[in-house]
Amino acid sequence: RMREPPAHRSFRGLPPLAVVVSEHECCYDQTILLVNRAREDGVDVTLGVWRYMCHVFPVLSMFLPEGREAIDFMVDWMRKRLA
Repeated sequence: RMREPPAHRSFRGLPPLAVVVSEHECCYDQTILLVNRAREDGVDVTLGVWRYMCHVFPVLSMFLPEGREAIDFMVDWMRKRLA
């Protein structure tokens, strides 16, 4: 991963992506780079951004309302594409 980060690979031909991130997490900059690169390669990317959350905050959905919102965001995204 350090030698060849995913954001610097080709995204051509990938299916649509849903990306959830917090503005305040450790991977925010790399995530935004990944989203922008995927879009440049023609991938349909839906980005959900939350504030003041930690990395992998949706896992804490039982304790954080924002985590539940993120899960709902992902479920809604999947339902729209599978309908």
